[in-house]
Amino acid sequence: MSPLLLRTGWNDLRRHPLQTLLAVIGVAVAVAVVVAVDLANHSALQAMRVSLESVSGTATHQIVGGPDGIDERAYTRLRTELGVSRAAPVVEGGATVPAAGERPLTLLGVDPFAEGPFRRPLVTGGEGVDQALDALLLRDDAIALGSGEARRLGVDAGERLRLAIAGEEREVIVAAVIPDPQDQWRGLALADIAAAQALLGETGRLGRIDLILDRGEAEALAERLPDGLRVVPAGASANAVLEMSRAFRINLTALSLLAVVVGAFLVFNTLAFLAVRRRAAIGTLRALGVQRREILAGVLADALLIGAVGTVLGLALGIALAHGLVGLVLQTITDLYFRRAAGELVLAPWSLAAGVLVGLGGSVLAALAPAQEAAATPPRAALARSELEDRARRLAGRGAAAGAGLLLAGGLLIAATGGLVPAFAGLFALILGAALLAPGFMLVLGRAVGRLTRGRPLAALAVEGAVASLSRTGVAVAALSVAVAAVIGVAVMIASFRASVVDWLEGSLAADFYVSAPAPLDDALAERLAGVAGVDWVARSRWYRVPTASGPVQLWALELPPDRDPAVDIRAGEPRAALQAFEDDRAVLVSEPFAARRGLAPGDALTLPTPSGDAALTVAGVYRDYGSPGGVVLLRRALYRTLYGDARLSGLGVHVAADAARPAVREALEAALAGVPGARLQDNAAVLERSLEVFDRTFAITEVLRWLAGFVAFVGVVSALMALHLDRARELAVLRAVGLGRRGVGGLIGAQSGLLGLAAGLWAVPLGLALAALLVFVINRRAFGWTMGFHLEVAPVVEGVVLAVVAALLAAVIPAWRAARSLPAAALKDE
Repeated sequence: MSPLLLRTGWNDLRRHPLQTLLAVIGVAVAVAVVVAVDLANHSALQAMRVSLESVSGTATHQIVGGPDGIDERAYTRLRTELGVSRAAPVVEGGATVPAAGERPLTLLGVDPFAEGPFRRPLVTGGEGVDQALDALLLRDDAIALGSGEARRLGVDAGERLRLAIAGEEREVIVAAVIPDPQDQWRGLALADIAAAQALLGETGRLGRIDLILDRGEAEALAERLPDGLRVVPAGASANAVLEMSRAFRINLTALSLLAVVVGAFLVFNTLAFLAVRRRAAIGTLRALGVQRREILAGVLADALLIGAVGTVLGLALGIALAHGLVGLVLQTITDLYFRRAAGELVLAPWSLAAGVLVGLGGSVLAALAPAQEAAATPPRAALARSELEDRARRLAGRGAAAGAGLLLAGGLLIAATGGLVPAFAGLFALILGAALLAPGFMLVLGRAVGRLTRGRPLAALAVEGAVASLSRTGVAVAALSVAVAAVIGVAVMIASFRASVVDWLEGSLAADFYVSAPAPLDDALAERLAGVAGVDWVARSRWYRVPTASGPVQLWALELPPDRDPAVDIRAGEPRAALQAFEDDRAVLVSEPFAARRGLAPGDALTLPTPSGDAALTVAGVYRDYGSPGGVVLLRRALYRTLYGDARLSGLGVHVAADAARPAVREALEAALAGVPGARLQDNAAVLERSLEVFDRTFAITEVLRWLAGFVAFVGVVSALMALHLDRARELAVLRAVGLGRRGVGGLIGAQSGLLGLAAGLWAVPLGLALAALLVFVINRRAFGWTMGFHLEVAPVVEGVVLAVVAALLAAVIPAWRAARSLPAAALKDE
């Protein structure tokens, strides 16, 4: 390609700096969103892996027991009689730090003499670890903290720290602070196993025994273990957590790609405008003998330059944005999946490479069509603007046919597949199909509005200008409608989800008050509360996570009076029959996420490991539950006690009599709980409020991403309108010359921009509602197993249309200002 063509393109970009800058900004923001989300996802995944590996090390298997843990004598027998040398006992429990705002800590107790083979990052190797272990062995009240955690708690080595454990405060000494540059000790406190047993009230008991075995050794050991003990893969729990969070991370990635789609429209629009602006020059060059491939290469080189500058800026902006997003992602994962998901931004080369691919590849692909059009245009046609608009109208018809085909293909892909990734592929096919239909919709709307402007020349001129310049306005309407549709769709989805969660909470929170405590409760307390004046009855619950080869299973054992049914919404199975089977048989109810992950339906068998062997149960029904992404198995407490021999309670639900005074009952309940360490009494309104706070935090990052996509679209509208009005400079100059004042020009541009915004907003409504329906009924169902109702609120739809119109009007300010200040003579000097 001739250097002259390169200089021609570069000089043209410099002569229109604002237009070029807007294209660069569009690419930069699209790249930044992709890089930021990918970095945040990668950093969150790394943080989860580090946190999980920090307490498991190289263990391949674990020996686990029942709700009471493992008798420590089993470990002695394992080492002496069964000859398993690579085994390490572990005790693990929760604590809080009252002086640090009840900050949670996980107390990890290990045997330093058995830790060698496991290379646990927290225990083996690293500066200061050996000295810390020596210090822990000398005291029964000593703990070690990582440097980052010590800094957050405001303590140093040798200082005392008060911990709240099982409702009681215990004073410990920080025997050592270990350098922890990667913050692997975040949320952890290390202790010698004997000290941890004493602090947690688990003397003589172990939480688990970590092992390093091959598959054959593990199977042989499992046959020789005493009743009540099982061997499970060490990575089962970690893999379950990572798999559950995978759907959340895929959702974020797909949402970030909306910004890429809108950014691609922006680059397409800018390069198409450059091609239009150079049509006369291209026609002259073609007449002088310049080859089509050289014209094609020249336009693509301009796209590559815009893409390169935008990519560099986008990478820097993406890294800065990722610092904020990683906190939101980790907070969501902490709320939903994993208590200790905490970490810092990790710069992954692949994430940065993805940004480069999006910026450069997207720019070139978006410019391909304008470049081919510029290269294929005959020299004579290149000098005629009418040829371009005629071609745009023809392409609008073809685009509508292609768009309809994409809509059909996307719908068939979603209907014919059951995976999450195909669902997103179908979703993007629908988005692109709707975008291709947008220019045709603009023509239809223009004709309809045009009939209303008869007798009003300026209004008719505004409408005709928008329709006549379809090569510019069609792309602008498509880009803005896609972004506004995303805003509407996600808003309606969030509103639907929130309304479903509120309905579920109001139905599930049947009790008036809820009692919980750090330590297990008992039936004696339940009977005491049931005897309080004004209390009608008390529900008793026990929560227990059963370790299995495919990950932990959350059990909810519930005991109600004989005439009461669980307050659950049965979604699969006949409700009355399901509740009857639940009450009378060895049957359970499972939540929707659990059923989706395990492929269960009413009537299927479910096998649960118990201390006495595997127990075969029947799934009586599937109920709605948003409280646990991993799912829950609900069973009668009597059945649970038969299977696991556990009589303890995790919580109580107190139901107040209809004629009782709640304030008086609350005071009486608080008095009855006075002797229970750490007991907490909450009314159902407080539980509802707390649950909705978690919900709102969960969707904070979704809100950020959808508004970023909207910002990219706004930049695209500004660029498109500037291109449109710069292209019509001579037409506006003629109107000025025949007497149209500056206000008239500004009003004309504003009316035209408002019409474009209205067209985008109206077209975004059906697309946004379709996106919302897919998110509610398909994406969330496949990602998390949840079903929810579709709650259509007028506010998000109206806000979306208003957003489109306001964005278009704001985008018209600069073109209107420039058009009003320009001199007609300057624009008409070549006439």
